[in-house]
Amino acid sequence: MLIAQITCSRGSFSFRAKVDLKPGVLYGLIGPSGSGKTTFLHALAGIVPADGKIKFKQDIWQDHSYIAPSQRRSTSTVFQENRLFPHLTVKENLLFAEERTLSDSCSVDMKAVVENLEIDRILEKKPEQLSGGQIKRVSIARSILSDPDVLLLDEPTTELEDRLKSKILKFISELTKTNNKITILVSHHLPDIGRYCEETMVISKNVISPPRPTQSVFVRGLADLSNNAESLEGSVLSVTVLDHQRDRGLTRLSLADEIIVAPISADLERGEKTNIFVLARDVILASEQPDKISIRNCLSGHLVEINEYPDGFSSVVIIDIGGQSLAARITNSSLQDMNLQTGQTIFALIKTISVEV
Repeated sequence: MLIAQITCSRGSFSFRAKVDLKPGVLYGLIGPSGSGKTTFLHALAGIVPADGKIKFKQDIWQDHSYIAPSQRRSTSTVFQENRLFPHLTVKENLLFAEERTLSDSCSVDMKAVVENLEIDRILEKKPEQLSGGQIKRVSIARSILSDPDVLLLDEPTTELEDRLKSKILKFISELTKTNNKITILVSHHLPDIGRYCEETMVISKNVISPPRPTQSVFVRGLADLSNNAESLEGSVLSVTVLDHQRDRGLTRLSLADEIIVAPISADLERGEKTNIFVLARDVILASEQPDKISIRNCLSGHLVEINEYPDGFSSVVIIDIGGQSLAARITNSSLQDMNLQTGQTIFALIKTISVEV
Protein backbone atom coordinates (compact mmCIF):
# COMPACT_ATOMS: atom_id res chain seq x y z
CA MET A 1 0.00 0.00 0.00
CA LEU A 2 1.22 3.48 -0.92
CA ILE A 3 -0.27 6.22 1.24
CA ALA A 4 0.22 9.86 0.25
CA GLN A 5 -1.22 12.75 2.24
CA ILE A 6 0.58 15.76 0.82
CA THR A 7 0.33 19.38 -0.20
CA CYS A 8 2.55 20.50 -3.02
CA SER A 9 3.24 24.16 -3.87
CA ARG A 10 5.05 25.63 -6.85
CA GLY A 11 5.07 29.43 -6.75
CA SER A 12 1.48 30.62 -6.46
CA PHE A 13 0.11 27.20 -7.44
CA SER A 14 -0.67 24.39 -5.00
CA PHE A 15 -2.72 21.21 -4.75
CA ARG A 16 -3.65 18.64 -2.11
CA ALA A 17 -3.72 14.86 -2.35
CA LYS A 18 -4.91 12.18 0.04
CA VAL A 19 -4.77 8.79 -1.65
CA ASP A 20 -4.26 5.14 -0.74
CA LEU A 21 -2.97 3.04 -3.64
CA LYS A 22 -3.02 -0.76 -3.70
CA PRO A 23 -0.42 -3.06 -5.31
CA GLY A 24 -1.48 -4.82 -8.48
CA VAL A 25 -3.51 -1.88 -9.81
CA LEU A 26 -2.89 0.39 -12.79
CA TYR A 27 -4.21 3.83 -11.82
CA GLY A 28 -5.10 6.66 -14.16
CA LEU A 29 -4.48 10.30 -13.27
CA ILE A 30 -6.36 12.91 -15.28
CA GLY A 31 -6.86 16.66 -15.10
CA PRO A 32 -6.45 19.79 -17.20
CA SER A 33 -3.04 21.00 -18.33
CA GLY A 34 -1.12 22.71 -15.55
CA SER A 35 -3.20 21.14 -12.78
CA GLY A 36 -0.28 19.33 -11.14
CA LYS A 37 -0.29 15.81 -12.58
CA THR A 38 3.45 15.76 -13.33
CA THR A 39 4.26 17.50 -10.05
CA PHE A 40 2.33 14.83 -8.13
CA LEU A 41 4.35 12.05 -9.78
CA HIS A 42 7.58 13.90 -9.04
CA ALA A 43 6.55 14.43 -5.41
CA LEU A 44 5.98 10.68 -4.98
CA ALA A 45 9.40 10.03 -6.49
CA GLY A 46 11.11 12.61 -4.28
CA ILE A 47 12.10 14.80 -7.23
CA VAL A 48 10.21 17.89 -6.01
CA PRO A 49 9.43 18.89 -2.41
CA ALA A 50 6.04 18.43 -0.80
CA ASP A 51 4.60 18.86 2.68
CA GLY A 52 2.97 15.93 4.41
CA LYS A 53 3.44 12.18 4.61
CA ILE A 54 4.25 9.49 2.07
CA LYS A 55 4.47 5.88 3.23
CA PHE A 56 5.06 2.71 1.21
CA LYS A 57 4.29 -0.50 3.09
CA GLN A 58 6.28 -0.03 6.32
CA ASP A 59 8.78 2.43 4.85
CA ILE A 60 8.39 6.13 5.55
CA TRP A 61 9.34 8.04 2.40
CA GLN A 62 8.66 11.34 4.08
CA ASP A 63 7.02 12.86 7.14
CA HIS A 64 7.43 15.99 9.24
CA SER A 65 10.98 15.04 10.28
CA TYR A 66 12.40 12.96 7.41
CA ILE A 67 12.50 12.99 3.62
CA ALA A 68 13.96 9.98 1.82
CA PRO A 69 15.99 10.87 -1.29
CA SER A 70 14.79 9.65 -4.67
CA GLN A 71 17.30 6.80 -4.81
CA ARG A 72 15.90 5.36 -1.57
CA ARG A 73 12.35 5.19 -2.92
CA SER A 74 11.39 2.18 -5.01
CA THR A 75 9.99 4.26 -7.85
CA SER A 76 10.85 4.75 -11.49
CA THR A 77 9.57 7.58 -13.65
CA VAL A 78 9.03 7.80 -17.40
CA PHE A 79 9.43 11.52 -18.04
CA GLN A 80 7.81 13.45 -20.85
CA GLU A 81 11.23 14.48 -22.13
CA ASN A 82 14.23 12.34 -23.11
CA ARG A 83 16.27 11.29 -20.06
CA LEU A 84 18.34 8.51 -21.65
CA PHE A 85 22.09 8.56 -21.12
CA PRO A 86 23.43 9.93 -24.43
CA HIS A 87 26.85 8.21 -24.17
CA LEU A 88 25.32 4.73 -23.73
CA THR A 89 23.68 2.48 -26.29
CA VAL A 90 20.09 1.37 -25.85
CA LYS A 91 21.25 -1.95 -24.43
CA GLU A 92 23.64 -0.24 -22.02
CA ASN A 93 20.85 2.08 -20.85
CA LEU A 94 18.70 -0.97 -20.12
CA LEU A 95 21.50 -2.83 -18.32
CA PHE A 96 22.24 0.26 -16.23
CA ALA A 97 18.65 0.20 -14.95
CA GLU A 98 18.58 -3.55 -14.39
CA GLU A 99 21.83 -3.52 -12.39
CA ARG A 100 20.62 -0.78 -10.07
CA THR A 101 17.30 -2.21 -8.97
CA LEU A 102 16.61 -1.93 -5.24
CA SER A 103 15.15 -5.45 -5.13
CA ASP A 104 17.26 -8.53 -4.50
CA SER A 105 16.34 -10.05 -7.85
CA CYS A 106 14.67 -8.56 -10.90
CA SER A 107 11.10 -9.81 -11.37
CA VAL A 108 11.05 -8.66 -15.00
CA ASP A 109 12.56 -10.55 -17.92
CA MET A 110 14.62 -8.31 -20.21
CA LYS A 111 13.83 -10.41 -23.29
CA ALA A 112 10.09 -10.03 -22.69
CA VAL A 113 10.44 -6.27 -22.18
CA VAL A 114 12.53 -5.83 -25.33
CA GLU A 115 10.08 -7.88 -27.40
CA ASN A 116 6.95 -6.15 -26.12
CA LEU A 117 8.45 -2.69 -26.56
CA GLU A 118 9.75 -3.76 -30.01
CA ILE A 119 13.24 -2.36 -29.47
CA ASP A 120 15.26 -5.50 -30.35
CA ARG A 121 16.55 -3.94 -33.58
CA ILE A 122 17.89 -0.76 -31.98
CA LEU A 123 19.81 -2.18 -29.01
CA GLU A 124 23.22 -1.12 -30.36
CA LYS A 125 22.14 2.41 -31.27
CA LYS A 126 22.70 5.52 -29.16
CA PRO A 127 19.88 7.95 -28.28
CA GLU A 128 20.95 10.49 -30.89
CA GLN A 129 20.23 7.89 -33.58
CA LEU A 130 16.68 7.24 -32.38
CA SER A 131 13.34 8.72 -33.38
CA GLY A 132 11.05 10.31 -30.78
CA GLY A 133 8.88 7.20 -30.62
CA GLN A 134 11.90 4.92 -30.19
CA ILE A 135 13.20 7.09 -27.34
CA LYS A 136 9.81 6.78 -25.63
CA ARG A 137 9.85 3.00 -25.92
CA VAL A 138 13.39 2.71 -24.60
CA SER A 139 12.51 5.03 -21.71
CA ILE A 140 9.54 2.84 -20.79
CA ALA A 141 11.68 -0.30 -21.04
CA ARG A 142 14.39 1.21 -18.84
CA SER A 143 11.90 2.16 -16.14
CA ILE A 144 10.31 -1.29 -16.17
CA LEU A 145 13.72 -3.02 -15.94
CA SER A 146 14.66 -1.01 -12.86
CA ASP A 147 11.96 -3.20 -11.26
CA PRO A 148 10.35 -0.53 -9.06
CA ASP A 149 7.48 -1.14 -6.67
CA VAL A 150 5.89 2.06 -8.00
CA LEU A 151 6.01 2.85 -11.73
CA LEU A 152 5.20 6.46 -12.66
CA LEU A 153 4.28 7.07 -16.32
CA ASP A 154 4.01 10.68 -17.49
CA GLU A 155 2.44 10.75 -20.96
CA PRO A 156 4.53 7.70 -21.97
CA THR A 157 2.88 6.94 -25.32
CA THR A 158 2.33 10.38 -26.85
CA GLU A 159 4.56 9.76 -29.89
CA LEU A 160 3.54 6.18 -30.59
CA GLU A 161 1.24 4.77 -33.25
CA ASP A 162 -2.02 3.24 -32.05
CA ARG A 163 -0.93 -0.38 -32.55
CA LEU A 164 2.23 0.03 -30.49
CA LYS A 165 0.50 2.13 -27.86
CA SER A 166 -2.15 -0.52 -27.30
CA LYS A 167 0.41 -3.31 -27.16
CA ILE A 168 2.61 -1.48 -24.64
CA LEU A 169 -0.19 -0.36 -22.34
CA LYS A 170 -1.63 -3.86 -22.34
CA PHE A 171 1.82 -5.23 -21.43
CA ILE A 172 2.19 -2.68 -18.60
CA SER A 173 -1.29 -3.53 -17.32
CA GLU A 174 -0.51 -7.25 -17.23
CA LEU A 175 2.91 -6.63 -15.66
CA THR A 176 1.32 -4.49 -12.94
CA LYS A 177 -1.05 -7.29 -11.95
CA THR A 178 1.39 -10.17 -12.34
CA ASN A 179 4.22 -8.55 -10.37
CA ASN A 180 1.96 -6.78 -7.87
CA LYS A 181 3.20 -3.29 -8.76
CA ILE A 182 1.57 0.09 -8.30
CA THR A 183 1.47 1.95 -11.61
CA ILE A 184 0.18 5.47 -12.23
CA LEU A 185 -0.53 6.54 -15.81
CA VAL A 186 -0.90 10.21 -16.72
CA SER A 187 -2.46 10.74 -20.14
CA HIS A 188 -4.53 13.37 -21.91
CA HIS A 189 -5.81 10.65 -24.24
CA LEU A 190 -8.80 9.56 -22.18
CA PRO A 191 -9.50 6.31 -24.08
CA ASP A 192 -6.12 5.00 -22.87
CA ILE A 193 -7.15 5.69 -19.27
CA GLY A 194 -10.56 4.18 -19.86
CA ARG A 195 -9.38 0.98 -21.49
CA TYR A 196 -6.39 0.09 -19.33
CA CYS A 197 -6.76 1.70 -15.88
CA GLU A 198 -8.75 -0.15 -13.25
CA GLU A 199 -9.13 2.94 -11.07
CA THR A 200 -8.68 6.64 -11.78
CA MET A 201 -7.82 9.78 -9.80
CA VAL A 202 -9.03 13.18 -10.94
CA ILE A 203 -7.41 16.55 -10.27
CA SER A 204 -10.08 19.21 -9.97
CA LYS A 205 -10.04 22.55 -8.12
CA ASN A 206 -6.53 21.90 -6.76
CA VAL A 207 -7.46 18.57 -5.16
CA ILE A 208 -6.53 15.06 -6.27
CA SER A 209 -9.52 12.85 -5.57
CA PRO A 210 -9.11 9.35 -4.09
CA PRO A 211 -9.14 6.70 -6.82
CA ARG A 212 -12.49 5.38 -7.98
CA PRO A 213 -13.44 2.67 -10.50
CA THR A 214 -12.67 4.12 -13.92
CA GLN A 215 -16.09 3.25 -15.34
CA SER A 216 -17.74 5.34 -12.61
CA VAL A 217 -15.37 8.27 -13.14
CA PHE A 218 -16.13 8.57 -16.83
CA VAL A 219 -19.84 7.90 -16.93
CA ARG A 220 -20.55 10.51 -14.26
CA GLY A 221 -18.83 13.18 -16.31
CA LEU A 222 -15.72 15.30 -16.05
CA ALA A 223 -17.23 18.72 -16.52
CA ASP A 224 -14.94 20.39 -13.99
CA LEU A 225 -11.79 19.47 -15.88
CA SER A 226 -11.99 21.63 -18.95
CA ASN A 227 -13.75 24.49 -20.67
CA ASN A 228 -14.08 22.05 -23.55
CA ALA A 229 -15.80 19.51 -21.32
CA GLU A 230 -17.97 18.04 -24.06
CA SER A 231 -14.92 16.15 -25.27
CA LEU A 232 -14.42 14.49 -21.91
CA GLU A 233 -17.48 12.46 -20.98
CA GLY A 234 -17.40 8.90 -22.11
CA SER A 235 -18.14 5.33 -21.18
CA VAL A 236 -15.89 2.40 -20.43
CA LEU A 237 -17.62 -0.87 -21.28
CA SER A 238 -16.36 -4.37 -20.52
CA VAL A 239 -16.83 -6.65 -23.53
CA THR A 240 -15.82 -10.07 -24.82
CA VAL A 241 -14.25 -10.63 -28.24
CA LEU A 242 -16.48 -12.79 -30.47
CA ASP A 243 -14.50 -12.87 -33.72
CA HIS A 244 -12.73 -10.87 -36.41
CA GLN A 245 -14.22 -10.19 -39.84
CA ARG A 246 -10.93 -9.56 -41.58
CA ASP A 247 -12.47 -9.10 -45.02
CA ARG A 248 -14.52 -6.22 -43.62
CA GLY A 249 -11.90 -4.88 -41.23
CA LEU A 250 -14.18 -5.39 -38.23
CA THR A 251 -14.05 -6.99 -34.79
CA ARG A 252 -17.28 -8.20 -33.19
CA LEU A 253 -17.70 -7.84 -29.44
CA SER A 254 -20.41 -8.95 -27.02
CA LEU A 255 -21.90 -6.95 -24.17
CA ALA A 256 -24.51 -9.07 -22.39
CA ASP A 257 -27.02 -9.90 -25.17
CA GLU A 258 -25.85 -7.08 -27.42
CA ILE A 259 -23.25 -7.20 -30.20
CA ILE A 260 -20.90 -4.28 -30.83
CA VAL A 261 -18.95 -3.88 -34.04
CA ALA A 262 -15.61 -2.05 -33.86
CA PRO A 263 -12.64 -1.38 -36.15
CA ILE A 264 -10.59 -4.56 -36.32
CA SER A 265 -8.17 -5.17 -33.47
CA ALA A 266 -6.47 -8.35 -34.59
CA ASP A 267 -4.20 -8.59 -31.53
CA LEU A 268 -7.23 -9.52 -29.43
CA GLU A 269 -8.01 -13.22 -29.22
CA ARG A 270 -11.45 -14.77 -29.50
CA GLY A 271 -13.00 -15.04 -26.04
CA GLU A 272 -10.68 -12.40 -24.56
CA LYS A 273 -12.21 -9.83 -22.25
CA THR A 274 -11.29 -6.22 -22.89
CA ASN A 275 -12.56 -2.67 -22.41
CA ILE A 276 -13.84 -0.28 -25.04
CA PHE A 277 -14.27 3.49 -24.80
CA VAL A 278 -17.06 5.55 -26.35
CA LEU A 279 -17.36 9.33 -26.10
CA ALA A 280 -20.76 10.53 -24.88
CA ARG A 281 -20.97 12.99 -27.78
CA ASP A 282 -20.71 10.05 -30.25
CA VAL A 283 -23.85 8.31 -28.93
CA ILE A 284 -27.17 8.96 -30.71
CA LEU A 285 -30.47 8.08 -29.02
CA ALA A 286 -33.67 6.77 -30.57
CA SER A 287 -37.03 6.00 -28.96
CA GLU A 288 -37.68 3.27 -31.54
CA GLN A 289 -35.31 0.85 -33.21
CA PRO A 290 -34.30 2.44 -36.53
CA ASP A 291 -34.09 0.55 -39.81
CA LYS A 292 -31.84 0.84 -42.89
CA ILE A 293 -29.17 3.15 -41.48
CA SER A 294 -25.39 3.10 -41.86
CA ILE A 295 -24.69 3.00 -38.12
CA ARG A 296 -23.84 -0.60 -37.28
CA ASN A 297 -24.32 -0.54 -33.51
CA CYS A 298 -27.85 -0.28 -32.13
CA LEU A 299 -27.93 -1.21 -28.43
CA SER A 300 -31.13 -1.66 -26.48
CA GLY A 301 -31.22 -0.48 -22.88
CA HIS A 302 -33.13 1.36 -20.20
CA LEU A 303 -32.81 5.04 -19.41
CA VAL A 304 -31.82 5.27 -15.73
CA GLU A 305 -30.67 8.83 -15.20
CA ILE A 306 -30.80 12.32 -16.73
CA ASN A 307 -28.30 14.95 -15.57
CA GLU A 308 -28.54 18.50 -16.87
CA TYR A 309 -25.18 19.86 -17.93
CA PRO A 310 -23.78 23.07 -16.34
CA ASP A 311 -24.01 24.87 -19.69
CA GLY A 312 -27.82 24.81 -19.53
CA PHE A 313 -27.84 23.70 -23.16
CA SER A 314 -27.41 19.94 -22.90
CA SER A 315 -27.79 16.91 -20.64
CA VAL A 316 -26.00 13.64 -20.04
CA VAL A 317 -28.31 10.65 -20.26
CA ILE A 318 -27.26 7.39 -18.57
CA ILE A 319 -28.47 4.15 -20.15
CA ASP A 320 -28.24 0.72 -18.54
CA ILE A 321 -27.15 -1.90 -21.07
CA GLY A 322 -26.72 -5.36 -19.64
CA GLY A 323 -25.82 -3.99 -16.23
CA GLN A 324 -23.29 -1.47 -17.56
CA SER A 325 -23.70 2.28 -17.93
CA LEU A 326 -23.48 4.09 -21.25
CA ALA A 327 -23.46 7.90 -21.28
CA ALA A 328 -24.94 9.97 -24.11
CA ARG A 329 -24.78 13.75 -24.31
CA ILE A 330 -27.71 15.35 -26.10
CA THR A 331 -29.23 18.83 -26.27
CA ASN A 332 -32.03 19.74 -23.88
CA SER A 333 -34.09 20.51 -26.95
CA SER A 334 -33.80 16.87 -28.09
CA LEU A 335 -34.51 15.71 -24.56
CA GLN A 336 -37.79 17.64 -24.55
CA ASP A 337 -38.82 16.77 -28.12
CA MET A 338 -38.29 13.05 -27.44
CA ASN A 339 -40.02 13.32 -24.05
CA LEU A 340 -37.38 11.10 -22.52
CA GLN A 341 -38.18 9.67 -19.09
CA THR A 342 -36.27 7.43 -16.72
CA GLY A 343 -37.32 3.81 -16.93
CA GLN A 344 -38.19 3.79 -20.63
CA THR A 345 -36.58 1.57 -23.23
CA ILE A 346 -34.09 3.46 -25.37
CA PHE A 347 -31.84 2.60 -28.30
CA ALA A 348 -28.26 3.84 -28.34
CA LEU A 349 -26.65 4.20 -31.78
CA ILE A 350 -22.85 4.19 -32.04
CA LYS A 351 -20.86 4.44 -35.25
CA THR A 352 -18.27 1.70 -35.65
CA ILE A 353 -15.42 4.18 -36.01
CA SER A 354 -16.42 5.77 -32.67
CA VAL A 355 -15.63 2.59 -30.72
CA GLU A 356 -12.06 2.60 -29.39
CA VAL A 357 -10.77 -0.91 -28.66
